[in-house]
Amino acid sequence: MKVVIADASCLILLTNLDQLDTLEKLYGEVWITGTVSAEYGLALPSFITIHDPTESSSLTKLLTTLDAGEASSIALALENQGCRIIIDEKKGRRIALTLGLDLTGTLGVLAEAAKLGFIKIDAALVDRLKTLGFRLSDELREEFLSGS
Repeated sequence: MKVVIADASCLILLTNLDQLDTLEKLYGEVWITGTVSAEYGLALPSFITIHDPTESSSLTKLLTTLDAGEASSIALALENQGCRIIIDEKKGRRIALTLGLDLTGTLGVLAEAAKLGFIKIDAALVDRLKTLGFRLSDELREEFLSGS
């Protein structure tokens, strides 16, 4: 199974939706950096393990444009070819794609889980995402609801 690296926003959103275990169901193990762990701020379940990037030059460069959690996650992904990275923030997503990383976001995680029957996506779940501060256009909301 490929390495999956998550940023804090995914962990926080899934925790607030009571769906953090969805990551384990989908991926088995999820890696985060120590920085992301600090941003998350809660005890980590056993399927989430901390791995930090060992090469500092890419991290230093990424820190000029991204917050520390996203920068450390992308730096770790660059050191683990073929991994998948979960990022929601637009700038981080754009940089991850530019670097050729296999990218998904919290919505992608939820859609994959729904496709495999682990969760049910309905208007109530999507509306909870919005109340938790997840930015979702009406168009994306409808696409997400109809695709699951």
